[in-house]
Amino acid sequence: MDQHNRFRHAIENDEVIFGARSSTFSSTVIEIYGQLGIDFVWLDFEHMGPSPWDSTVFEELTRAADVGGTELFVRLPTGDPSLIRKVLDAGVRNVFIPRVDTAEEVREAVKATRFEYDGEPGERGMASGRSRTWGLAGDDYIRTEDEEVCIGVMIEKTTAVDELDEILSVPELGFVFIGPSDLSVQMGHPGDKTHPDVANQITEIREAAHDAGVPTGVIANDPDAIEDAVEKGHQIIRMGGDLASVKSVLSERLDAVDHLR
Repeated sequence: MDQHNRFRHAIENDEVIFGARSSTFSSTVIEIYGQLGIDFVWLDFEHMGPSPWDSTVFEELTRAADVGGTELFVRLPTGDPSLIRKVLDAGVRNVFIPRVDTAEEVREAVKATRFEYDGEPGERGMASGRSRTWGLAGDDYIRTEDEEVCIGVMIEKTTAVDELDEILSVPELGFVFIGPSDLSVQMGHPGDKTHPDVANQITEIREAAHDAGVPTGVIANDPDAIEDAVEKGHQIIRMGGDLASVKSVLSERLDAVDHLR
């Protein structure tokens, strides 16, 4: 398995990357995304999909990503270090944790991705899964994994906002992804992502992250919103997905030929 992580190298070099969600968790869709030139595939294991504890699921999905030439971007349901290790051992290189509250839990999650962390031994365990080519990887496996794996968190709770500076200072935190929907719930404006209080809070999160040198990500689904996100300095942009695209294209075509029924 190629351990090179184009996602991590891109954001560390101040590049912008574009991704799409795959709600079907289809290997075929992931491969097609890669052929289209999409940089990453968002897989949401927090709210849907198969069990993230099933390594065989990730073995197939990471193969499809390798074939297509894209990267998986996996939202886990929890920052449980044992789950993080299992997913990484199956070949995933980019994970992010939702609904974090404290810098300490972020630190524990990041530490679980590293063999060496902050000058001390990390909490990543030796394994013989797909990331290690079933035990056949060379002597540089440990060093390469530490250099290539990327972990981030979602900032979508007021508790995380309260501790944002501490979270952003966690060593080797790869990025933060801003979650306006859950943030609007936490702030007492459920679903109103454009409420002035929510919008101002999002701006403060973005500015704090950029001041700390931590890349940020957002969801932007139309060209104007995408351009605006890039102008604001976001580097990780999710722009739609498989189900939304099917709905949009086929409903438009059905409307156009409805008079023929």
